[in-house]
Amino acid sequence: MRVDRRAVWMALLAVSAAGVAQAQPQGMQARIEATVEGYGNLAPRGTDKPIRLTLRTAAEGMRADFHFDTGGSDVYLLKRNDEPRAWWISAQGRYMIPANDASGPYWYDVQRPCDNVQGRCTPAQGQFIAGRLAKGVNYDHARHGPDGTTRGTLWIDSETGLLLAYRGTHGNRQDSRSFRASRVDYEPLDAAAFAKPTTLHVPKGMTD
Repeated sequence: MRVDRRAVWMALLAVSAAGVAQAQPQGMQARIEATVEGYGNLAPRGTDKPIRLTLRTAAEGMRADFHFDTGGSDVYLLKRNDEPRAWWISAQGRYMIPANDASGPYWYDVQRPCDNVQGRCTPAQGQFIAGRLAKGVNYDHARHGPDGTTRGTLWIDSETGLLLAYRGTHGNRQDSRSFRASRVDYEPLDAAAFAKPTTLHVPKGMTD
């Protein structure tokens, strides 16, 4: 089933999350193949099945490319670390939509991950995710849980602190959200991937 692209873009207009400090190791870059489910910053309303994405994170910022269906998609979320807002971008549609910020955080302090979550935390059972040994953390009443969740469990790379998976809920309705990596590569990334386009249209009423 093909996704209604117009419905997806309308949903993206309402997406935002509070930005938080991340514990990204100096010089560390990563490319993650993952699947997300539930309504959230990386899984907007208008979709009724898991969404595959490619997420890249580096000193320049974060970029998440979405793969909504077999027909391909050029929609991506870009958050540069040198500016306060993020952008939903479509080169085919030739426009970009501003958002208050992006999802995350994607990097945690391995020894003190609760400092990033800012909530109540307890140890959870570790897992082996995407070829990496993952440290588990249960969190509750979190101010900065992954993708805006306030309660759940997250797993980080036990060596680097990179987020490998989470499963959590958000809000009074306890909407569920999840993220799980299927592949992780720590490799140099092309800085051009984090460049903000200069020739795309920003819809009327949405300013930089």
